[in-house]
Amino acid sequence: MITNSPYQSHLFMNNIQVAIIEDEKPAARLLEGMIKKLRPQWDIIKIPGSIESSVAWFASHPHPDIVFLDIQLSDGNSFLFIEQACPTSLIIFTTAYDEYAVRAFTVNSIDYLLKPIRQERLEEAIQKFEHVTSKYNQKLLEQNDLLKYSIPSRIPARNTGPVSLFPATRN
Repeated sequence: MITNSPYQSHLFMNNIQVAIIEDEKPAARLLEGMIKKLRPQWDIIKIPGSIESSVAWFASHPHPDIVFLDIQLSDGNSFLFIEQACPTSLIIFTTAYDEYAVRAFTVNSIDYLLKPIRQERLEEAIQKFEHVTSKYNQKLLEQNDLLKYSIPSRIPARNTGPVSLFPATRN
């Protein structure tokens, strides 16, 4: 199984990998168009809307940064997909069913959009994703900066005379 940590490969919001898992092709095309209108630079892939095909796709591809996931897929409930595929992606649920909202937030979900999806609500959900990932990426950058300063390039040493600086080596 190929996986990656969410947001790990994208320190900037330009090259975001998006997956749409939706069993209704017109709904998938509509959502794709709405996302492209808001974030034309994002890479979007539509995965066939069944648990079986979605699990197979996730087992053989790097996980995208974000998944727009319909709850009712052609062969069952998307929570079964989550159990089987264990996506590392953040999830925005897209559904006509409001009864799954509480359960949706027990997985990697950051939002829950009811169909028909309004452009304003989609924008809010995308901004929430960007906010979460920018905070995560900022922490990574801060940790990187700390690492730069925690390993000295030269080490001071003194025998009997003045202090000398010797190159530090890394193993």
